[in-house]
Amino acid sequence: MVISVEEFHSLKGDRTGEALVAAMQASPHCEVDIEPDRTVMPVRDVVL
Repeated sequence: MVISVEEFHSLKGDRTGEALVAAMQASPHCEVDIEPDRTVMPVRDVVL
């Protein structure tokens, strides 16, 4: 089934990140750090 974006929003409502943030803050595990480890990746020199 394919529906338009407008119909989807009318059925599901406009979703924002606010609901996700509220759910994560209300979690009993909100102290768990989910930040991914950052790694510096090598970069090649490019002649422009």
